[in-house]
Amino acid sequence: MDNSRAVYGIDLGTTYSCIAQVDKFDQAVVLRNFEGDATTPSAVYFEGPDRVVVGKEAKGMLPVEPDNTVVFVKREIGVDEAFDKSKNRFPHHYDPSEISAFILKKLVKDANDLGDNPEEIKDVVITCPAYFGTKERMQTKQAGEIAGLNVLAIINEPTAAAISYGVKTDQKKTVLVYDLGGGTFDVTIINVNGGAIKVIATGGDHHLGGVDWDTNLAEYMLSAFNAENGTSYTLDESPELKYTLLLEAELKKKQLTAKEKVRANIQYDGMQARIEITRDLFDSLTEGRLEETIDATRKVIEIAQQKGYNNIDEFLLVGGSSRMPQIKARLDREFGCDSKLTDPDECVAKGAAIYAMNAAYMQAVQDYEEGETDERPAPIRGDRTTVVNVTSKTYGTDVGQDEVSNLIFANTSLPCKVTETFTTTHDGQTGVTMKVFESDFTDPEADRVVKDKFCTMLEDKVLRLTKQWPKGTPIAVTFEIDQEGILSVNAYVDRDQIDFSLKIEGVKSEEELSKSRATISKATIE
Repeated sequence: MDNSRAVYGIDLGTTYSCIAQVDKFDQAVVLRNFEGDATTPSAVYFEGPDRVVVGKEAKGMLPVEPDNTVVFVKREIGVDEAFDKSKNRFPHHYDPSEISAFILKKLVKDANDLGDNPEEIKDVVITCPAYFGTKERMQTKQAGEIAGLNVLAIINEPTAAAISYGVKTDQKKTVLVYDLGGGTFDVTIINVNGGAIKVIATGGDHHLGGVDWDTNLAEYMLSAFNAENGTSYTLDESPELKYTLLLEAELKKKQLTAKEKVRANIQYDGMQARIEITRDLFDSLTEGRLEETIDATRKVIEIAQQKGYNNIDEFLLVGGSSRMPQIKARLDREFGCDSKLTDPDECVAKGAAIYAMNAAYMQAVQDYEEGETDERPAPIRGDRTTVVNVTSKTYGTDVGQDEVSNLIFANTSLPCKVTETFTTTHDGQTGVTMKVFESDFTDPEADRVVKDKFCTMLEDKVLRLTKQWPKGTPIAVTFEIDQEGILSVNAYVDRDQIDFSLKIEGVKSEEELSKSRATISKATIE
């Protein structure tokens, strides 16, 4: 196997995760786990601080030991409280990046042990929701680094799905990717031209996914259980009951994909209830969740239209939760389309593997051209792809009076860089306060200056100037976002760069990363 194939794509999902590579037959294939499954539940059970179970067995421990079991940790990425070691609610105070690292290590361990890879898996591309901002992307990347992996890139899940789809067609199309996963939802409009992928617009909600459908059904089943037994339980008062109902709801949701009617048998505290659930009932219980995705889809279509993309040739359904019949029916009715379900569980990991192979090849070519290696790499035989992505968030800086000047807007093509000049306000000034904000504003004209209460502050620090400058000295501030959607900020006075390192809360320093890596490496993972 040449070096371009010694790379892997990982779909690090909220409810299920998956790893793939491009094989010797030029096919993107998923590597199965020890249980023989293509996907691994993103569940982590802690037998102790150094003994961890990941996957199906861990998920089964939810109703038994909920306090020692973690699910949906991806929803905690970017949540400051979850990264506070002294206060977070996770077993042994691991933070979300570290718990995600356990999931990654399980995927890699199984693939290493069961595959015919000549070397241990090291180089990977990891996917994330398109709606993730800089903090979430950096924390996702650090999860891979904590797991001991070399993260070549972070790419958006819908983009990876489009890569998997796009390499199979030589037609130029505008495609809407409706990606409803277990815990996140993205809608992305992409221009596909064979292996060339250009993202036009993206949006969504990384706190909306199939588990919310499960929760609605679980609440209904609990109400029926209470009515039959004369009880008044709530989901919040008993974790054991909560997860018993959620696991049953997930199972019944999947069964209703193929059946019009199912029965649930709920047993708890010596009582039981048999509950009939029809597909129509399930659809009515979850209608509000579905409408949230339709609203987000309309908004992204409007943004694409503003950019001149008025027609969508295909609607692709991605993510395991998009299997629900209500999804296709509602999309087709709303947008007059014939939406297609396309390899929903595996296409994201496969697309990431294709992207990884291309990234590795391009790096090998660059190393050769810069004299780092002696031989030009042989052209890759598999699918070629290029990607132009967009930023999912808007970024700006404080301009006083509780206002933010937005410099880079959501849905700007990546990479991008914008410089704006500010001035010192008094003579002899030795420093200037620098605040960096992230938001969901999308209109470059109407939202150029906004109130800071509608934004999330990523950084607040004082830039120390190189000497005492007179009032009105210009300070050039450059915001730059790379291909992965990660922001960096630099500031200059009279061409001298000011020492400024963007330190986002919850994103680890090199010292903290090393400590996390050492801690995770000691754990036994099954």
